[in-house]
Amino acid sequence: MSASWWIGLDGWVLQDGNDTDVAPGQRREFAVEFGYARHRRLRPAPDAAGTSCRWTGRDTTYEVTGRLLRASSSPRASDAFVLDIGPLQAYDTWMVLDDLQPPAAGAWLTGEVGLHVDHFAYMDHLATLPGMPPLIRTWTIEEVQLDTTPTIRVEYGHPLHVAPEGEGPMWVRDPSRESHETVDRTRTWDHDGGYRLRCTLEDDEPTSSMERSGPRSPYGPLS
Repeated sequence: MSASWWIGLDGWVLQDGNDTDVAPGQRREFAVEFGYARHRRLRPAPDAAGTSCRWTGRDTTYEVTGRLLRASSSPRASDAFVLDIGPLQAYDTWMVLDDLQPPAAGAWLTGEVGLHVDHFAYMDHLATLPGMPPLIRTWTIEEVQLDTTPTIRVEYGHPLHVAPEGEGPMWVRDPSRESHETVDRTRTWDHDGGYRLRCTLEDDEPTSSMERSGPRSPYGPLS
């Protein structure tokens, strides 16, 4: 696949101070987390199916096949699942299959996932867990796009409703009207919503810490 990736960056990650504003031309270090829609959970794939990763043309969504390198006995925020999708390894803190059970390490899985900049869970504590592989990679930012997709109100039971059972209605982006606007950089307090970053994955070894770039703000640009 192309060396260019679309990786999401949620606005609240910037507002919480877990990242600094991003602009094209910067080199950044970050881990990647993946997520999936409740109505499109990952599915078992044949053993040794081989890793693959293809951008669907939608937002930061990729069609992937990969092997689960690490699993948790129960999905919870203090632990993580790590999926190897070939050029990249990414994590998620919550994963169940259609039987509502978490998959086991070594399982081959396939389906659609969204890729996002680590919201800092990996750097904060996941990197120190036993058996957790290094996930931080170096990226060159090529383009920053603001998510301008209109929102819609959905009730519990709607495929796009992601809150726990019993929660009331929520506002979500309408995938049928997806739109993005290229901007000169992220603006933490001026823009409503999130971003997607078109970036190139550098040919470096993954690491578990920021030590190679020296002291700096969390996930700020490399000096």
